[in-house]
Amino acid sequence: MAVTIKRIAELAGVSTGTVDRALHNRGRIDPKVAQRIKQIAEELNYQPNAVAKSLSIRSRNLKIAVILHIQTPNAYFDDVIAGIMRGKEEIRDFGIAVDLYRCTDFDPACQLTLIDKALEDGANAIAIVPIHNEKIKQRLDALRAENFPVVFLTNIIENANYLSFVGCDYRLSGKITAGLLNMIQPKDGRLLMFSPSFQMYGHTLRAQGLQTQLEREYPDIRLQKIVELTGDDIRDYRITQNALAEYPDTNLFVCPGASSSGNLQAIMDLGYLERSKVICYDYSEKIDTMIRNRQIHAAITQCPQEQGYLAVKTLFDYLSAEKMPAFRNNYVRMRILLKENLSEIERVRAEYHQI
Repeated sequence: MAVTIKRIAELAGVSTGTVDRALHNRGRIDPKVAQRIKQIAEELNYQPNAVAKSLSIRSRNLKIAVILHIQTPNAYFDDVIAGIMRGKEEIRDFGIAVDLYRCTDFDPACQLTLIDKALEDGANAIAIVPIHNEKIKQRLDALRAENFPVVFLTNIIENANYLSFVGCDYRLSGKITAGLLNMIQPKDGRLLMFSPSFQMYGHTLRAQGLQTQLEREYPDIRLQKIVELTGDDIRDYRITQNALAEYPDTNLFVCPGASSSGNLQAIMDLGYLERSKVICYDYSEKIDTMIRNRQIHAAITQCPQEQGYLAVKTLFDYLSAEKMPAFRNNYVRMRILLKENLSEIERVRAEYHQI
């Protein structure tokens, strides 16, 4: 039998109006009373009436804008978008629209314009992959100061204000990478780290996490250089060539993988795969093939589909029920992919991409 607000009110010894205010964080209510009401609702596994909820939300014509930082497709953000589309499909019957805005690659001026465009289009909430730029920070901080819900998706801006961040714990990702490098090359490691654009602050945090962990725990692995890539395969190929000309004795590589085929292609063409060890971030069909062929030793993935889905769901919960996120930083799981468990990632991708 479904649990009702009336039943919760009886058990809590309050009115149904008080229960409604407590569950939706509306109006004045004693915090201890609100806590007791929420605890009872949780213990009874209370679920709001879906029909009534749907009718109420529909009348508001709500809209979520999702603003990316790039136009150029890559395997990683194809998966993020698959998660967004699943979230969009699930909330469609509640009458909440989800609109996707694609930014010219790493162009802060374009992203600022898209924020304004989303607001002009009637957006009630924004999920954004923010470029690490002071003007973008100021614009988003101003929105949050007006209690406008902003969720950071896959990336974060240093010292910015936001409702919630949905993405990877980048520092931890860097530390995990250091541990994997030590497992596959505990002595005499000469490492080149290739990173995606540092206009994504998360990439800076990951590089810092890797470097700090190597210095503290694994001094036998020498980090020779951290090289910033662009996402353009031709340019990344040349950048990789130049780095290997500078450090020809490299025997360890950390690569972005899914966002730069040019980087891996240069390492392959110059003959380093046969005499070096490689760890990649994220997943693509090319990475899949190279792991199967033992050319890449491992890949660290960050559940991109889950990130896209959770960003939409977080904003849906906030708009529909004024539900605050359980965590301000909602870190998704990380998976270490080996040849032996590639079927797991294939299953997840198939599940999301069928939408």
